[in-house]
Amino acid sequence: MIKILLIEDNPGDARLIKEYLSDLKNIEYTLQIADRLQAGLDILENEFIDVVLLDLKLPDSEGLTGVEQIFNVVPNIPIIIMTGLNDETTAINAVKIGAQDYLVKDKVESELLLRSIRYSIERKRAEEDHQKLLEQRIRALSIIEAQENERRRISRELHDGLGQLLSAAKLNFGMIDFMNSANKERTTEIVKQVDSIISKAIVEARRIAHDLRPTTLDDFGLIPALRILCQEFSKITGIKVKFQVSPTLERIDPKVEIAIYRIIQESFNNISKYAEATDVSLDLYRSDTQVFVRVKDNGKGFDTDNITKSKKAGGGFGLLNMKERAELVGGKVEIISSPGHGTELLLEINLDFFSNNNHN
Repeated sequence: MIKILLIEDNPGDARLIKEYLSDLKNIEYTLQIADRLQAGLDILENEFIDVVLLDLKLPDSEGLTGVEQIFNVVPNIPIIIMTGLNDETTAINAVKIGAQDYLVKDKVESELLLRSIRYSIERKRAEEDHQKLLEQRIRALSIIEAQENERRRISRELHDGLGQLLSAAKLNFGMIDFMNSANKERTTEIVKQVDSIISKAIVEARRIAHDLRPTTLDDFGLIPALRILCQEFSKITGIKVKFQVSPTLERIDPKVEIAIYRIIQESFNNISKYAEATDVSLDLYRSDTQVFVRVKDNGKGFDTDNITKSKKAGGGFGLLNMKERAELVGGKVEIISSPGHGTELLLEINLDFFSNNNHN
């Protein structure tokens, strides 16, 4: 059931609209008629209406004022302007400020009116759905940003606090060998053991700090951070990484940079756990409006049809996280793989899409 409100002070025009609607056999509707804008506003304040048919010239309103006042009462309601030939320019301006459509009264007929009503309602709903999606994306980005800020704080504390304390402890333990002469051989052995443990603890603290939030990413940008990530990955796993980057790639929005970094980091993590690869290539380049990333390994590959069913596919929650991160910054992730033929991750991010959403 479509609930229609017609705000029209001319009884003849109102009767014609009523007749056009009555000719329609494939629509269920209710029609209320108000001959003043204020009367229409009263209805809108107290009842749910799907669409408003609005005359631009009313005794208590003329031109765009009526549109603005309706939006003040019901911001998201679809409005169709009913105009005469002489008012078409004003009707077009009304569409520019939010009305969904306009119809010239002398050219209206039943099917045209029906199409306009349905189009206006569906378009407004689509706009609302899009707005909700944008709001969800903004909220998700805010959460991720808060998480990254917390990662940055913990990383700094691990590096500057715990790391320095462990380094100081290592230095002090080194002095015990010179201070204790009662059982020098045994003391030296214990000092070496403790020194080894503390050295490993320092390395582990720094690794955790780097994984939480690489300071290079904040200080120097994506490319230097990825170079270090590739070096550390090769050092820990023994997997060779070939990194190629477009020479024209400059700093981009920090939210996009961290999204790209985390997606590549997650991809490397999957490769080290599941791929049994010996070589990885990482390619990164951009056009005027897009950034492209490819991560390819020569591992055992997997059946992509089972990717959502098997965590061993290197996908599962990891792939879901990568896809969600990409979508939040206007990107998409594609996985290409088959058993025995390695795996390829393709990431594409539309920079215009992200900047436009930020602007909105």
